[in-house]
Amino acid sequence: MVTGMESSGKHKRRNLIWALASLGFVVAAVGWAYANLTDSSPPTFHFLVWAGFIFVCPPSLLSVPLIDVEPGTRDFALMWLVIGCVNATLYAMIGWVAEKFIWKAEKQTAHRQ
Repeated sequence: MVTGMESSGKHKRRNLIWALASLGFVVAAVGWAYANLTDSSPPTFHFLVWAGFIFVCPPSLLSVPLIDVEPGTRDFALMWLVIGCVNATLYAMIGWVAEKFIWKAEKQTAHRQ
């Protein structure tokens, strides 16, 4: 039988995973919007921003082989939708691993008391 406390813990863990997955998708959406809005900006500023963006959205590197896809097109939006889904999955996996270690550590300290 599952107690109320265990159910609440599972709910919190699930919320963490969904929150991080949503964050991952939003990060990619910001990248898509930035790419659309700054298509004609000077490339020096682009480099610094994109270098930081690659750190928070590694799947954005999937756009490198598709460099001929023009910003503002339906194909560009589709490409970034796929990048967003992959980034959301990556963030969810990070959340899943984090919750395994965080709640495992909390559970072990609770049993010791």
